[in-house]
Amino acid sequence: MSTPVNAEKLLEQALLQGRWALFARLPAERHLAEELGISRATLRTALHALVGRGILETRRNSGTFVRSLPCAPQTSGPDDSLHAMRIIMPPLLSAVAGSFAPSVMLTLERLLPSVGMALHGGDMRLLARHHLHFFSTLLQAVPNARLAQAGACTLPDEHTLTRLLEGCSQAQLEELFKHLARTLHGLRHADPQASVAAVTAYVSCLLQYREESR
Repeated sequence: MSTPVNAEKLLEQALLQGRWALFARLPAERHLAEELGISRATLRTALHALVGRGILETRRNSGTFVRSLPCAPQTSGPDDSLHAMRIIMPPLLSAVAGSFAPSVMLTLERLLPSVGMALHGGDMRLLARHHLHFFSTLLQAVPNARLAQAGACTLPDEHTLTRLLEGCSQAQLEELFKHLARTLHGLRHADPQASVAAVTAYVSCLLQYREESR
């Protein structure tokens, strides 16, 4: 009997086997359910679980996309992920700064006000989702799929980031927003040093806030 857990494993296996590339759009639910031999209800539950883990991303009126590829099971926790993000994300960003497609820049510019609205609305889950969308959009500009995957694997999952943001003060949340805005400003003006400094500061703040919450 097919269960959502089994369906989730089938989707993970397909991703690891290269069935869909990083940032690719998945087939429509009806076709995907038929391909996997499961009901659409079971498929939706599995997709929702993968979205929650940060592997997939659902975009309204656009479909479901691959945001990151599953990593091998490991015992590392959120701290390891954030430390890896601080090491990997800045050089990745530096390597592609100045070569962002107009569509990527437009997505980032449209996303930043949404981050601000979620912040001031107090919706930490939506805020975490927007933060992750910001970085996954940056990774779309990385021409090397393996490097992009390495960066995506360092991003915290939505649930972990939501819990971390819930423990932040308003001033701390606004500080994170400023670092995202500075990252975008550096990209817009082809200033990789400013963008790298902003991303490094962003992740350092998350690590500091996590330490303070213990």
